Amino acid sequence: MKTIALSTYADAREAYRHKGLQQALYDEGHRLMSGVIVNLHGQAHLDRRRLENRLFRRDVFAWYEAERIPAIIASVLDRAIAAGRADLLPLARRTMMTLSIAVAGVDRVVGDDAELDELYALMDRLARASTVAHAVGDKAAIIEDGDRALDEFRERFFTASLERRRRLIESFESGAVTEDDLPRDVLTTLLRNQDRLELPPDVVLREVAYFPWVGSHSTSNQLVHAMHHVFEWIEAQPADRERLLADRIVLQRFVHESLRLHPASPVSLRHALEDIVLKSGVEIPRGTLVAVELEKANRDPLVWGDRADEFDPFRALADGVMPWGLSFGHGVHACLGQELAGGLECPAHVTVGSSDDPGDHLYGSIAVMAEAILAAGARRDAGDPPRRDESTTRQVWGRYPVIFRH
Repeated sequence: MKTIALSTYADAREAYRHKGLQQALYDEGHRLMSGVIVNLHGQAHLDRRRLENRLFRRDVFAWYEAERIPAIIASVLDRAIAAGRADLLPLARRTMMTLSIAVAGVDRVVGDDAELDELYALMDRLARASTVAHAVGDKAAIIEDGDRALDEFRERFFTASLERRRRLIESFESGAVTEDDLPRDVLTTLLRNQDRLELPPDVVLREVAYFPWVGSHSTSNQLVHAMHHVFEWIEAQPADRERLLADRIVLQRFVHESLRLHPASPVSLRHALEDIVLKSGVEIPRGTLVAVELEKANRDPLVWGDRADEFDPFRALADGVMPWGLSFGHGVHACLGQELAGGLECPAHVTVGSSDDPGDHLYGSIAVMAEAILAAGARRDAGDPPRRDESTTRQVWGRYPVIFRH
């Protein structure tokens, strides 16, 4: 199959919005991704997105950011602070996993780190199998292991979570409980709207499994990327540690610039369902595989200037350009959890504590976690340098040791 690569910001942005280009990134991992929202196209995708948008609303994200995320961070971070050192990657994974399973609708024993690590291990196997296009090694074995992981997830966590929500919904419909007593999660939303979508049980399982692995896997990697840039910046300019702690909007700018430089998926794939000609003149025949090179598009010098490859959280942006580039996608397929992870775009003139400070501004889970890590006195462990993950072509960290000094 012929492949056409799009590496400019304008071409990539247009490709994301074009209805004639269908998701293809998960083709090799289709057994785990069939029927999942990110893999749907056209009316089926629109119907599912309209339904799940009821959960992924700004007021729900604000509730998570104000109520759930700080408690989750404290439950994970406090023990690491007491120990004086930790690997940043497991800390990020435990935090983001706790948040993402709550959003998905997966029940667990609160405070049981062993169970949480078990869940993350299952989600890591599902993530590797679903994104096997980026894997290094025996892809068939990775896919088979993903199938086993999904079966284990069903038996260990999904079935009990499903049955509890069915009982709660029955109680609500009988008037025994109010709507406020129902969980705010994907599984509950799907179950309450089965008459509209008529989803087979295996699709519900895959949909609920998708949100924890995409939420915890990508977001924890993004947190470590952001902290890497924060640490490098502070080591070069030590006085800015206090500035970052005093002004969360500045810290959020660091997160957004890191997201731009490190999209979770450096290349996004699409199938051309029809003959297409982009505004730039690029011709895409029907049946072509389109590789949207996000990492290159997010570093397009026509958009981000001659220093597009450099980390600069204070760079000026043209109107309509998001500070994170296209890392959350664009158009109808933009990430549902974008505001939960990255928050809202921050106005260039606003600082925390100023008269213009937007009290309802969303900062996102990554910035909130980064602030907590900095406030705990985290620094890179000079005697134990970080190391990249060599098992994937994605540019992610394999371990990132830190020490805590108040």
